[in-house]
Amino acid sequence: MSLTASKTNKIQTFQEAEPILQTHRQNKRKIVQCHGVFDLLHPGHIRHFKRAKSEGDVLIVTVTPDRFVNKGPGRPVFNETLRLESIAALADVDLVILNDEPDAVSAIRKVKPHLYVKGLEYMNAADDVTGKITDEIRAVESVGGTVFFTDEIVFSSSSLLNRFFDAKPPQVAAFLDRLRTEYSTDEIIRKIEDLSKLNVLIIGDAIIDEYQYADPLGQSGKGHHMVIRTMDKDVFLGGSLIIANHVAQFAGSVTLATAIGKECPFVHFIQTNLDPKVRCEFTYLEETTTLIKKRYVLKDGRTLSKLFETYSGQEDPLTDRQTSQIIDFLAAKGSQFDLVLVCDFGNGFTNPALVDAISDMPQFVALNTQMNSGNRGYNVVTNYRKANYISINEPELRLAAHDKNSSVEGLAADLSQLMHCPSIAVTRGINGVYCFSNQDQPVHIPALITNSVDRIGAGDSFLSLSALCMAKGYPMLLSGFLGSLAASMSIQMIGNQEAIKKIPLTKFLIRMMK
Repeated sequence: MSLTASKTNKIQTFQEAEPILQTHRQNKRKIVQCHGVFDLLHPGHIRHFKRAKSEGDVLIVTVTPDRFVNKGPGRPVFNETLRLESIAALADVDLVILNDEPDAVSAIRKVKPHLYVKGLEYMNAADDVTGKITDEIRAVESVGGTVFFTDEIVFSSSSLLNRFFDAKPPQVAAFLDRLRTEYSTDEIIRKIEDLSKLNVLIIGDAIIDEYQYADPLGQSGKGHHMVIRTMDKDVFLGGSLIIANHVAQFAGSVTLATAIGKECPFVHFIQTNLDPKVRCEFTYLEETTTLIKKRYVLKDGRTLSKLFETYSGQEDPLTDRQTSQIIDFLAAKGSQFDLVLVCDFGNGFTNPALVDAISDMPQFVALNTQMNSGNRGYNVVTNYRKANYISINEPELRLAAHDKNSSVEGLAADLSQLMHCPSIAVTRGINGVYCFSNQDQPVHIPALITNSVDRIGAGDSFLSLSALCMAKGYPMLLSGFLGSLAASMSIQMIGNQEAIKKIPLTKFLIRMMK
Protein backbone atom coordinates (compact mmCIF):
# COMPACT_ATOMS: atom_id res chain seq x y z
CA MET A 1 0.00 0.00 0.00
CA SER A 2 1.31 3.49 -0.87
CA LEU A 3 1.87 6.05 1.87
CA THR A 4 -0.92 8.21 0.46
CA ALA A 5 -3.82 5.80 0.71
CA SER A 6 -6.58 5.99 -1.88
CA LYS A 7 -10.23 6.21 -0.88
CA THR A 8 -10.69 2.48 -1.43
CA ASN A 9 -7.83 1.28 0.76
CA LYS A 10 -7.86 3.71 3.67
CA ILE A 11 -9.69 1.24 5.92
CA GLN A 12 -7.07 -0.96 7.62
CA THR A 13 -6.61 -3.24 10.58
CA PHE A 14 -3.95 -2.44 13.16
CA GLN A 15 -1.84 -5.27 11.77
CA GLU A 16 -2.12 -3.93 8.21
CA ALA A 17 -1.48 -0.35 9.31
CA GLU A 18 1.62 -1.03 11.42
CA PRO A 19 4.18 -1.16 8.55
CA ILE A 20 2.65 1.99 7.07
CA LEU A 21 2.89 3.78 10.41
CA GLN A 22 6.43 2.51 10.88
CA THR A 23 7.45 4.00 7.54
CA HIS A 24 5.90 7.33 8.47
CA ARG A 25 7.87 7.34 11.71
CA GLN A 26 11.12 6.53 9.90
CA ASN A 27 10.45 9.40 7.47
CA LYS A 28 9.95 11.78 10.43
CA ARG A 29 6.30 12.41 9.48
CA LYS A 30 4.13 13.70 12.32
CA ILE A 31 1.31 11.23 13.08
CA VAL A 32 -1.97 12.68 14.38
CA GLN A 33 -4.73 10.48 15.84
CA CYS A 34 -8.43 11.11 16.46
CA HIS A 35 -10.68 8.54 18.13
CA GLY A 36 -14.41 8.13 18.66
CA VAL A 37 -17.71 6.52 17.68
CA PHE A 38 -18.67 9.04 14.96
CA ASP A 39 -22.17 7.60 14.72
CA LEU A 40 -23.42 10.54 12.69
CA LEU A 41 -20.71 12.32 10.70
CA HIS A 42 -21.52 16.04 10.85
CA PRO A 43 -19.83 19.41 10.13
CA GLY A 44 -18.30 19.49 13.60
CA HIS A 45 -16.46 16.22 12.91
CA ILE A 46 -15.28 17.41 9.50
CA ARG A 47 -13.84 20.63 10.93
CA HIS A 48 -12.32 18.66 13.80
CA PHE A 49 -10.53 16.32 11.35
CA LYS A 50 -9.39 19.23 9.17
CA ARG A 51 -7.88 21.04 12.15
CA ALA A 52 -6.25 17.82 13.37
CA LYS A 53 -4.66 17.20 9.98
CA SER A 54 -3.32 20.76 9.88
CA GLU A 55 -1.30 20.01 13.02
CA GLY A 56 0.63 17.15 11.44
CA ASP A 57 1.39 15.14 8.33
CA VAL A 58 -0.72 11.98 8.65
CA LEU A 59 -4.21 11.70 10.20
CA ILE A 60 -5.24 8.34 11.64
CA VAL A 61 -8.83 7.93 12.85
CA THR A 62 -9.57 4.99 15.13
CA VAL A 63 -13.23 4.03 15.52
CA THR A 64 -15.14 2.29 18.33
CA PRO A 65 -16.72 -0.97 17.06
CA ASP A 66 -20.45 -1.60 17.37
CA ARG A 67 -20.11 -4.06 20.23
CA PHE A 68 -18.44 -1.48 22.47
CA VAL A 69 -20.74 1.49 21.79
CA ASN A 70 -22.43 1.91 25.16
CA LYS A 71 -24.73 4.87 24.60
CA GLY A 72 -27.86 2.89 25.32
CA PRO A 73 -30.32 0.80 23.29
CA GLY A 74 -30.45 1.44 19.55
CA ARG A 75 -26.95 2.86 19.26
CA PRO A 76 -25.00 3.07 17.12
CA VAL A 77 -27.61 4.01 14.54
CA PHE A 78 -25.06 3.43 11.77
CA ASN A 79 -23.07 0.20 11.92
CA GLU A 80 -19.29 0.12 12.00
CA THR A 81 -18.95 -0.61 8.27
CA LEU A 82 -20.90 2.53 7.33
CA ARG A 83 -19.06 4.62 9.90
CA LEU A 84 -15.65 3.49 8.60
CA GLU A 85 -16.65 4.13 4.99
CA SER A 86 -17.97 7.61 5.78
CA ILE A 87 -14.76 8.67 7.51
CA ALA A 88 -12.58 7.12 4.80
CA ALA A 89 -14.35 9.28 2.21
CA LEU A 90 -12.90 12.44 3.77
CA ALA A 91 -9.84 13.87 2.06
CA ASP A 92 -8.13 14.90 5.31
CA VAL A 93 -8.19 11.35 6.68
CA ASP A 94 -5.29 9.07 5.70
CA LEU A 95 -6.16 5.83 7.52
CA VAL A 96 -9.25 4.55 9.33
CA ILE A 97 -8.86 1.67 11.80
CA LEU A 98 -11.59 -0.21 13.66
CA ASN A 99 -10.49 -0.50 17.27
CA ASP A 100 -10.46 -3.96 18.89
CA GLU A 101 -10.94 -2.80 22.49
CA PRO A 102 -13.70 -0.86 24.29
CA ASP A 103 -11.65 2.30 24.85
CA ALA A 104 -8.99 4.37 23.12
CA VAL A 105 -6.04 3.45 25.34
CA SER A 106 -5.04 0.32 23.43
CA ALA A 107 -5.49 2.14 20.10
CA ILE A 108 -3.20 4.95 21.25
CA ARG A 109 -0.54 2.46 22.27
CA LYS A 110 -0.69 0.81 18.84
CA VAL A 111 -0.77 3.99 16.75
CA LYS A 112 1.78 5.83 18.96
CA PRO A 113 0.68 9.29 17.74
CA HIS A 114 2.87 12.34 18.03
CA LEU A 115 -0.34 14.26 18.58
CA TYR A 116 -3.67 12.99 19.93
CA VAL A 117 -6.52 15.35 19.14
CA LYS A 118 -9.75 15.80 21.11
CA GLY A 119 -12.50 18.40 21.04
CA LEU A 120 -12.43 21.33 23.44
CA GLU A 121 -15.34 19.81 25.40
CA TYR A 122 -12.88 17.18 26.73
CA MET A 123 -10.34 19.71 28.08
CA ASN A 124 -11.83 19.57 31.58
CA ALA A 125 -11.42 15.94 32.59
CA ALA A 126 -13.91 16.41 35.44
CA ASP A 127 -16.70 16.93 32.89
CA ASP A 128 -16.06 13.58 31.18
CA VAL A 129 -18.66 11.13 32.57
CA THR A 130 -16.63 8.16 31.33
CA GLY A 131 -13.51 9.17 33.22
CA LYS A 132 -11.52 7.96 30.23
CA ILE A 133 -9.90 11.20 29.05
CA THR A 134 -7.37 11.05 31.89
CA ASP A 135 -6.44 7.50 30.89
CA GLU A 136 -6.10 8.59 27.27
CA ILE A 137 -3.79 11.48 28.20
CA ARG A 138 -1.58 9.13 30.19
CA ALA A 139 -1.47 6.65 27.30
CA VAL A 140 -0.46 9.41 24.86
CA GLU A 141 2.28 10.63 27.17
CA SER A 142 3.52 7.06 27.67
CA VAL A 143 4.25 6.76 23.92
CA GLY A 144 5.95 10.14 23.78
CA GLY A 145 3.03 12.11 22.34
CA THR A 146 1.05 15.16 23.38
CA VAL A 147 -2.65 15.96 23.51
CA PHE A 148 -4.14 18.82 21.49
CA PHE A 149 -7.67 20.20 21.94
CA THR A 150 -9.38 21.72 18.91
CA ASP A 151 -11.56 24.78 19.35
CA GLU A 152 -14.04 24.10 16.58
CA ILE A 153 -17.83 24.37 16.34
CA VAL A 154 -19.43 21.63 18.44
CA PHE A 155 -22.47 19.63 17.38
CA SER A 156 -23.98 16.84 19.45
CA SER A 157 -24.37 13.62 17.49
CA SER A 158 -26.86 12.41 20.09
CA SER A 159 -28.98 15.56 19.72
CA LEU A 160 -28.99 15.27 15.93
CA LEU A 161 -29.77 11.55 16.03
CA ASN A 162 -32.53 12.10 18.59
CA ARG A 163 -34.03 14.80 16.40
CA PHE A 164 -33.83 13.17 12.98
CA PHE A 165 -33.32 9.42 13.45
CA ASP A 166 -34.85 8.50 16.81
CA ALA A 167 -38.40 9.84 16.79
CA LYS A 168 -39.77 9.12 20.25
CA PRO A 169 -43.40 8.19 20.79
CA PRO A 170 -45.43 11.23 21.92
CA GLN A 171 -45.85 9.88 25.44
CA VAL A 172 -42.07 9.42 25.86
CA ALA A 173 -41.34 12.88 24.49
CA ALA A 174 -43.96 14.41 26.82
CA PHE A 175 -42.54 12.58 29.84
CA LEU A 176 -38.98 13.72 29.06
CA ASP A 177 -40.20 17.30 28.61
CA ARG A 178 -41.73 17.13 32.07
CA LEU A 179 -38.55 15.62 33.54
CA ARG A 180 -36.42 18.40 32.03
CA THR A 181 -38.54 21.02 33.80
CA GLU A 182 -37.59 19.50 37.16
CA TYR A 183 -34.05 18.22 36.62
CA SER A 184 -31.06 19.11 34.50
CA THR A 185 -28.87 16.32 33.16
CA ASP A 186 -26.05 17.38 35.48
CA GLU A 187 -28.38 17.24 38.50
CA ILE A 188 -29.42 13.69 37.66
CA ILE A 189 -25.80 12.63 37.14
CA ARG A 190 -24.91 14.03 40.57
CA LYS A 191 -27.77 12.09 42.11
CA ILE A 192 -26.52 8.90 40.44
CA GLU A 193 -23.09 9.57 41.92
CA ASP A 194 -24.62 10.11 45.36
CA LEU A 195 -25.88 6.52 45.35
CA SER A 196 -22.29 5.54 46.13
CA LYS A 197 -22.89 6.67 49.73
CA LEU A 198 -25.32 3.81 50.34
CA ASN A 199 -24.51 0.63 52.27
CA VAL A 200 -26.86 -2.06 50.96
CA LEU A 201 -27.92 -5.50 52.15
CA ILE A 202 -29.52 -7.78 49.55
CA ILE A 203 -31.59 -10.75 50.70
CA GLY A 204 -33.04 -13.34 48.34
CA ASP A 205 -32.81 -16.52 46.31
CA ALA A 206 -29.70 -17.33 44.31
CA ILE A 207 -30.41 -18.58 40.79
CA ILE A 208 -28.27 -19.83 37.92
CA ASP A 209 -29.78 -19.04 34.52
CA GLU A 210 -28.70 -21.36 31.70
CA TYR A 211 -29.63 -20.71 28.06
CA GLN A 212 -29.35 -23.87 25.96
CA TYR A 213 -29.52 -22.82 22.31
CA ALA A 214 -31.25 -25.33 20.08
CA ASP A 215 -31.98 -26.12 16.46
CA PRO A 216 -35.47 -27.66 15.92
CA LEU A 217 -35.43 -30.90 13.94
CA GLY A 218 -39.18 -31.40 13.83
CA GLN A 219 -41.36 -34.30 14.88
CA SER A 220 -39.71 -37.56 15.88
CA GLY A 221 -39.88 -40.33 13.29
CA LYS A 222 -40.81 -42.79 16.06
CA GLY A 223 -43.37 -40.82 18.01
CA HIS A 224 -45.37 -37.62 18.29
CA HIS A 225 -42.83 -35.63 20.29
CA MET A 226 -40.65 -32.85 18.91
CA VAL A 227 -36.87 -33.19 18.55
CA ILE A 228 -34.19 -30.50 18.84
CA ARG A 229 -30.44 -30.48 18.40
CA THR A 230 -28.65 -28.75 21.28
CA MET A 231 -25.81 -26.43 20.35
CA ASP A 232 -23.88 -23.89 22.41
CA LYS A 233 -25.06 -22.49 25.71
CA ASP A 234 -24.68 -19.48 28.00
CA VAL A 235 -24.70 -19.45 31.79
CA PHE A 236 -25.55 -16.30 33.75
CA LEU A 237 -25.97 -15.27 37.35
CA GLY A 238 -29.64 -14.84 38.22
CA GLY A 239 -31.89 -13.93 41.12
CA SER A 240 -30.19 -12.14 44.02
CA LEU A 241 -26.78 -12.78 42.45
CA ILE A 242 -27.31 -10.53 39.43
CA ILE A 243 -29.18 -7.97 41.54
CA ALA A 244 -26.11 -7.77 43.78
CA ASN A 245 -23.97 -7.12 40.70
CA HIS A 246 -26.36 -4.41 39.47
CA VAL A 247 -26.33 -2.68 42.85
CA ALA A 248 -22.54 -2.97 43.17
CA GLN A 249 -22.10 -0.73 40.12
CA PHE A 250 -23.72 2.19 41.98
CA ALA A 251 -23.71 1.66 45.77
CA GLY A 252 -20.70 2.13 47.99
CA SER A 253 -20.97 -1.20 49.81
CA VAL A 254 -23.00 -4.35 49.08
CA THR A 255 -23.63 -7.43 51.22
CA LEU A 256 -25.51 -10.43 49.85
CA ALA A 257 -27.37 -12.90 52.09
CA THR A 258 -28.47 -15.96 50.14
CA ALA A 259 -28.22 -19.75 50.01
CA ILE A 260 -26.25 -21.87 47.55
CA GLY A 261 -25.70 -25.60 47.33
CA LYS A 262 -22.64 -26.83 49.19
CA GLU A 263 -21.82 -29.23 46.38
CA CYS A 264 -23.17 -26.99 43.67
CA PRO A 265 -21.18 -27.31 40.40
CA PHE A 266 -21.57 -23.54 39.95
CA VAL A 267 -19.95 -22.45 43.23
CA HIS A 268 -16.75 -21.38 41.47
CA PHE A 269 -18.76 -19.71 38.70
CA ILE A 270 -20.70 -17.73 41.30
CA GLN A 271 -17.57 -16.69 43.17
CA THR A 272 -15.78 -15.72 39.96
CA ASN A 273 -18.63 -13.72 38.45
CA LEU A 274 -19.91 -11.85 41.48
CA ASP A 275 -18.60 -8.30 41.61
CA PRO A 276 -15.56 -8.10 43.93
CA LYS A 277 -17.35 -5.38 45.88
CA VAL A 278 -20.06 -7.83 46.99
CA ARG A 279 -19.50 -9.26 50.46
CA CYS A 280 -21.13 -12.69 50.66
CA GLU A 281 -23.03 -14.09 53.63
CA PHE A 282 -23.76 -17.52 52.16
CA THR A 283 -25.88 -20.21 53.75
CA TYR A 284 -24.76 -23.52 52.30
CA LEU A 285 -27.45 -26.09 51.46
CA GLU A 286 -26.30 -29.57 52.47
CA GLU A 287 -28.31 -31.90 50.24
CA THR A 288 -29.32 -29.87 47.22
CA THR A 289 -27.76 -27.59 44.67
CA THR A 290 -28.36 -23.95 43.81
CA LEU A 291 -31.53 -23.50 41.77
CA ILE A 292 -30.76 -23.82 38.06
CA LYS A 293 -33.29 -22.50 35.55
CA LYS A 294 -32.50 -23.96 32.14
CA ARG A 295 -34.20 -22.44 29.13
CA TYR A 296 -34.15 -24.11 25.71
CA VAL A 297 -34.00 -21.32 23.19
CA LEU A 298 -34.16 -20.88 19.43
CA LYS A 299 -31.76 -18.14 18.42
CA ASP A 300 -31.97 -16.34 15.10
CA GLY A 301 -29.43 -13.53 15.17
CA ARG A 302 -30.54 -11.31 18.07
CA THR A 303 -34.06 -12.76 18.12
CA LEU A 304 -34.88 -15.36 20.77
CA SER A 305 -37.78 -17.79 20.97
CA LYS A 306 -38.02 -19.84 24.15
CA LEU A 307 -39.24 -23.43 23.74
CA PHE A 308 -39.49 -24.62 27.34
CA GLU A 309 -37.79 -24.34 30.70
CA THR A 310 -36.64 -26.74 33.44
CA TYR A 311 -35.98 -26.19 37.15
CA SER A 312 -33.47 -28.24 39.11
CA GLY A 313 -31.98 -27.96 42.59
CA GLN A 314 -33.03 -26.26 45.84
CA GLU A 315 -36.10 -28.39 46.38
CA ASP A 316 -35.91 -28.21 50.16
CA PRO A 317 -36.52 -25.06 52.25
CA LEU A 318 -34.03 -23.74 54.78
CA THR A 319 -33.73 -25.70 58.02
CA ASP A 320 -34.66 -24.11 61.33
CA ARG A 321 -30.96 -23.80 62.17
CA GLN A 322 -30.17 -22.04 58.89
CA THR A 323 -33.13 -19.72 59.30
CA SER A 324 -32.01 -18.81 62.82
CA GLN A 325 -28.49 -18.04 61.58
CA ILE A 326 -29.82 -15.59 59.00
CA ILE A 327 -32.19 -13.94 61.48
CA ASP A 328 -29.31 -13.61 63.99
CA PHE A 329 -27.22 -11.95 61.28
CA LEU A 330 -30.02 -9.48 60.54
CA ALA A 331 -30.36 -8.65 64.23
CA ALA A 332 -26.62 -8.21 64.74
CA LYS A 333 -25.67 -6.41 61.52
CA GLY A 334 -28.89 -4.89 60.19
CA SER A 335 -28.24 -1.46 61.69
CA GLN A 336 -25.18 -1.06 59.42
CA PHE A 337 -27.28 -0.83 56.27
CA ASP A 338 -29.06 2.10 54.67
CA LEU A 339 -31.12 -0.17 52.42
CA VAL A 340 -32.33 -3.73 52.82
CA LEU A 341 -33.32 -4.92 49.35
CA VAL A 342 -35.43 -8.09 49.45
CA CYS A 343 -35.75 -10.02 46.19
CA ASP A 344 -38.01 -12.95 47.06
CA PHE A 345 -38.25 -15.34 44.10
CA GLY A 346 -40.22 -17.87 46.14
CA ASN A 347 -37.77 -20.71 45.56
CA GLY A 348 -37.18 -21.76 49.15
CA PHE A 349 -34.83 -19.18 50.62
CA THR A 350 -37.48 -17.25 52.50
CA ASN A 351 -39.97 -18.73 54.96
CA PRO A 352 -42.51 -17.29 57.44
CA ALA A 353 -39.93 -16.81 60.22
CA LEU A 354 -37.52 -14.97 57.94
CA VAL A 355 -40.34 -12.92 56.40
CA ASP A 356 -41.42 -11.83 59.90
CA ALA A 357 -37.86 -10.85 60.80
CA ILE A 358 -37.53 -8.77 57.62
CA SER A 359 -40.90 -7.12 58.21
CA ASP A 360 -39.71 -6.02 61.66
CA MET A 361 -36.48 -4.41 60.43
CA PRO A 362 -36.36 -0.65 61.09
CA GLN A 363 -34.13 0.04 58.08
CA PHE A 364 -35.43 1.19 54.70
CA VAL A 365 -36.79 -2.02 53.15
CA ALA A 366 -37.34 -2.33 49.41
CA LEU A 367 -39.37 -5.42 48.53
CA ASN A 368 -39.96 -7.48 45.43
CA THR A 369 -41.77 -10.82 45.40
CA GLN A 370 -41.77 -12.58 42.06
CA MET A 371 -44.30 -14.88 40.52
CA ASN A 372 -42.91 -17.72 38.43
CA SER A 373 -43.71 -21.30 37.44
CA GLY A 374 -42.19 -22.65 40.63
CA ASN A 375 -44.31 -20.61 43.04
CA ARG A 376 -47.39 -19.46 41.13
CA GLY A 377 -50.19 -18.55 43.51
CA TYR A 378 -48.47 -18.41 46.88
CA ASN A 379 -45.41 -16.11 46.68
CA VAL A 380 -47.33 -12.86 47.05
CA VAL A 381 -46.11 -9.54 48.40
CA THR A 382 -48.77 -9.54 51.12
CA ASN A 383 -46.87 -12.35 52.86
CA TYR A 384 -44.86 -9.44 54.28
CA ARG A 385 -46.42 -7.03 56.77
CA LYS A 386 -44.74 -3.84 55.62
CA ALA A 387 -42.07 -2.26 53.46
CA ASN A 388 -40.88 1.23 52.56
CA TYR A 389 -40.89 0.59 48.82
CA ILE A 390 -42.41 -2.20 46.72
CA SER A 391 -41.58 -3.00 43.10
CA ILE A 392 -43.71 -5.70 41.42
CA ASN A 393 -45.21 -6.27 38.00
CA GLU A 394 -48.89 -5.95 37.20
CA PRO A 395 -49.73 -9.70 37.34
CA GLU A 396 -48.03 -9.91 40.75
CA LEU A 397 -50.08 -6.94 41.97
CA ARG A 398 -53.33 -8.48 40.71
CA LEU A 399 -52.47 -11.85 42.24
CA ALA A 400 -51.82 -10.26 45.64
CA ALA A 401 -55.12 -8.38 45.41
CA HIS A 402 -57.08 -11.34 43.96
CA ASP A 403 -58.39 -8.82 41.46
CA LYS A 404 -58.26 -9.28 37.69
CA ASN A 405 -60.09 -6.21 36.43
CA SER A 406 -59.74 -3.20 38.75
CA SER A 407 -57.44 -0.34 37.79
CA VAL A 408 -53.74 -0.61 38.56
CA GLU A 409 -53.94 2.83 40.17
CA GLY A 410 -56.62 1.72 42.61
CA LEU A 411 -54.93 -1.58 43.43
CA ALA A 412 -51.59 0.14 44.11
CA ALA A 413 -53.29 2.59 46.47
CA ASP A 414 -55.02 -0.28 48.29
CA LEU A 415 -51.75 -2.21 48.61
CA SER A 416 -49.99 0.87 49.94
CA GLN A 417 -52.57 1.21 52.70
CA LEU A 418 -52.63 -2.51 53.51
CA MET A 419 -48.85 -2.82 53.82
CA HIS A 420 -48.13 0.63 55.27
CA CYS A 421 -45.91 1.18 52.25
CA PRO A 422 -45.69 4.79 51.00
CA SER A 423 -44.27 4.03 47.55
CA ILE A 424 -45.08 1.31 45.01
CA ALA A 425 -43.85 0.83 41.44
CA VAL A 426 -45.85 -1.44 39.14
CA THR A 427 -43.94 -2.49 36.03
CA ARG A 428 -46.17 -3.14 33.02
CA GLY A 429 -43.92 -4.22 30.14
CA ILE A 430 -44.55 -2.21 26.98
CA ASN A 431 -47.04 -0.09 28.97
CA GLY A 432 -44.24 1.30 31.10
CA VAL A 433 -44.34 1.78 34.87
CA TYR A 434 -46.98 3.16 37.20
CA CYS A 435 -45.40 4.79 40.25
CA PHE A 436 -47.67 5.37 43.23
CA SER A 437 -46.69 7.49 46.21
CA ASN A 438 -48.76 8.81 49.06
CA GLN A 439 -46.15 11.59 49.39
CA ASP A 440 -45.86 12.72 45.75
CA GLN A 441 -48.14 12.82 42.75
CA PRO A 442 -48.48 9.40 41.04
CA VAL A 443 -46.44 9.09 37.85
CA HIS A 444 -46.98 7.10 34.68
CA ILE A 445 -43.60 6.47 33.03
CA PRO A 446 -43.93 5.19 29.46
CA ALA A 447 -41.71 2.40 28.17
CA LEU A 448 -38.58 4.17 26.96
CA ILE A 449 -37.67 1.31 24.61
CA THR A 450 -40.21 -1.16 23.20
CA ASN A 451 -38.06 -3.36 20.95
CA SER A 452 -36.31 -6.06 22.94
CA VAL A 453 -33.87 -8.94 22.58
CA ASP A 454 -34.89 -10.65 25.83
CA ARG A 455 -37.11 -9.38 28.65
CA ILE A 456 -35.62 -11.71 31.26
CA GLY A 457 -34.04 -9.58 33.98
CA ALA A 458 -35.76 -6.29 33.15
CA GLY A 459 -37.67 -6.25 36.45
CA ASP A 460 -34.50 -7.00 38.41
CA SER A 461 -32.71 -4.10 36.73
CA PHE A 462 -35.61 -1.76 37.44
CA LEU A 463 -35.76 -2.90 41.08
CA SER A 464 -32.02 -2.43 41.61
CA LEU A 465 -31.80 1.17 40.43
CA SER A 466 -35.17 2.37 41.65
CA ALA A 467 -34.65 0.89 45.14
CA LEU A 468 -31.30 2.66 45.52
CA CYS A 469 -32.92 5.94 44.49
CA MET A 470 -35.87 5.49 46.85
CA ALA A 471 -33.50 4.74 49.75
CA LYS A 472 -31.78 8.07 49.03
CA GLY A 473 -35.13 9.81 49.26
CA TYR A 474 -35.45 10.71 45.58
CA PRO A 475 -38.99 11.34 44.28
CA MET A 476 -40.79 8.57 42.41
CA LEU A 477 -40.52 10.58 39.19
CA LEU A 478 -36.73 10.34 39.21
CA SER A 479 -36.46 6.90 40.84
CA GLY A 480 -38.85 5.36 38.35
CA PHE A 481 -37.10 7.03 35.42
CA LEU A 482 -33.64 5.75 36.39
CA GLY A 483 -35.09 2.30 37.01
CA SER A 484 -36.69 2.44 33.56
CA LEU A 485 -33.37 3.39 31.98
CA ALA A 486 -31.79 0.32 33.58
CA ALA A 487 -34.64 -1.92 32.42
CA SER A 488 -34.36 -0.53 28.87
CA MET A 489 -30.68 -1.44 28.80
CA SER A 490 -31.41 -4.89 30.20
CA ILE A 491 -33.86 -5.91 27.46
CA GLN A 492 -31.23 -5.25 24.80
CA MET A 493 -29.08 -8.18 25.98
CA ILE A 494 -29.58 -11.93 26.22
CA GLY A 495 -30.53 -12.88 29.75
CA ASN A 496 -28.33 -11.44 32.47
CA GLN A 497 -25.26 -11.17 30.27
CA GLU A 498 -23.81 -8.42 32.39
CA ALA A 499 -24.68 -5.98 35.13
CA ILE A 500 -26.10 -2.55 34.38
CA LYS A 501 -23.05 -0.32 34.66
CA LYS A 502 -22.88 3.31 35.71
CA ILE A 503 -21.06 4.80 32.71
CA PRO A 504 -23.30 3.25 30.00
CA LEU A 505 -26.40 4.20 32.00
CA THR A 506 -25.10 7.76 32.34
CA LYS A 507 -24.44 7.94 28.60
CA PHE A 508 -27.95 6.64 27.92
CA LEU A 509 -29.30 9.30 30.29
CA ILE A 510 -27.41 12.06 28.47
CA ARG A 511 -28.67 10.81 25.12
CA MET A 512 -32.30 10.72 26.30
CA MET A 513 -32.14 14.19 27.87
CA LYS A 514 -30.75 15.92 24.74
